[in-house]
Amino acid sequence: MGEADVERLRPKLLAVAYRMLGDAAEAEDVVQDAYLRFQQHESEVLDPEPWLVKAATRICIDRLRRAKVRRETYVGPWLPEPVPSSWAGATPDRAEMAESLSMAFLVLLETLSPAERAVHLLREVFGYSFEQVAELIDKTPENVRQIASRARKRLEAREPRFRPDPAQADALAERFFAACRDGDVKAVESMLAADVVLTSDGGGKAFAAPRPVVGVHKVARLLTVAFRKFQAVGEIALTVVNGRSGVALTVGGQPFEVATVALDPSGESVAAVFAVLNPDKLALWSTDPESPKGVNPWKPG
Repeated sequence: MGEADVERLRPKLLAVAYRMLGDAAEAEDVVQDAYLRFQQHESEVLDPEPWLVKAATRICIDRLRRAKVRRETYVGPWLPEPVPSSWAGATPDRAEMAESLSMAFLVLLETLSPAERAVHLLREVFGYSFEQVAELIDKTPENVRQIASRARKRLEAREPRFRPDPAQADALAERFFAACRDGDVKAVESMLAADVVLTSDGGGKAFAAPRPVVGVHKVARLLTVAFRKFQAVGEIALTVVNGRSGVALTVGGQPFEVATVALDPSGESVAAVFAVLNPDKLALWSTDPESPKGVNPWKPG
């Protein structure tokens, strides 16, 4: 495999690292580190792909263990860094890949240990066999099966059994954010699940709710008021957030907030709203985000 072929593995490595860490900037650091290690051992490597996936996975596991302390001191709720569809690690080639990119799934992965996270992603999302995963994380196939079983049980206890159709989810999300923008409280409330939760991540660097907001009326009021106030100073544009419809809010051309939603199992209401305001997590967002159709229907002209 030549240098160009090895470089073509970068999107896959980014995809693995991002799903492990929920941080695009850190995922890029991990992949760069993996490539540097590969260059040091290139003459010994027969098959670069498993070698690089293994290196990236092990680096991620180490970083997740260290990140636990940082997460404990993080100001307010922590959410993954949102990524636009233009980012190299966000390109889905299978349905499982698209689903695993969603903010809801990444938040769910936070309930797993680093080893469980690695096993579940490599096995269920990236399609490696138990034997291959065992090689990648230096464990026996039997041990990997046990870890995979634990991870699956933890996720099934929290994960919706039935997932809504992506097109249905996108259509509802667009209607939902349009109602928020228009300040239509009743319309917003009609699209919210009874136990809806809004989580906003400011990281202590932007104003955000210090804890999740729960309940139809509270969430609807907060969103419509926030959208109304924001429109006086900035722009709101439909865009694609982690493979799902969402919005990007900008002030003076600079990203201010990126938000997306998760639907309930029926696909008929919004079960969760995720809003990222921490400026450290918005570096990937352009000043003129595009909608899923390539135009922003909310922007004049």
